[in-house]
Amino acid sequence: MKKLTLILLLALTLLLAACGGGKDQRPHSETVAEDKVVDLACGALSRKDCLARLCADPAACPVLIALAEPAVFDFIATYAACPDCNTPDFAPEDGIGKCVEYQTSDAPSGWEVTFWVSENCTFRYGSPTESRVVVRINPQTLEIKKISPSVEIIADPLYCQNKADCVSLSGSGVPFTGCSNSFYGPLNWSGYYAGTECTCQKHQCVAAAPKK
Repeated sequence: MKKLTLILLLALTLLLAACGGGKDQRPHSETVAEDKVVDLACGALSRKDCLARLCADPAACPVLIALAEPAVFDFIATYAACPDCNTPDFAPEDGIGKCVEYQTSDAPSGWEVTFWVSENCTFRYGSPTESRVVVRINPQTLEIKKISPSVEIIADPLYCQNKADCVSLSGSGVPFTGCSNSFYGPLNWSGYYAGTECTCQKHQCVAAAPKK
């Protein structure tokens, strides 16, 4: 009897471990540190002057809340930078760095912040304004309600849910150079198109097997 009890206790322990001990073990997205967010939004401007231009209340600032989401932060940090460009930096109320613009709106459903890669940088990216990130925020709780496209797509240029999410990339004088999801396709300097060369396998846009 004692042996059976021990076996049952061991089985229960293993089951709880597999299920997370009865607790919610889903990965929770940690926000980006405030200093990093402000540094990205403000660039070389002084923090005080920049925040005064960004929002009436820095503690409830839609653009800073949106940038605190790691996937959004990484995307903006990557595409805002243009170290070898002669393009001037945006004013903080208009854009971020040299190549990202944004717009905030206050709708009945809440705050909405839209980011896009600027046409100022079309010399580096094909059709940049087509790739837009929209962040919807609850103004009462200051929590992000929704991000479009999904953080998975923003974080991974190859992420897909189905074949329709994938596009074919073209090169200079080369008809096909690889695959991407449709969010990142417009950022390919030499273009993209909805071809048949790519498919979605295990949530990744990959080259389709040639037809026999």
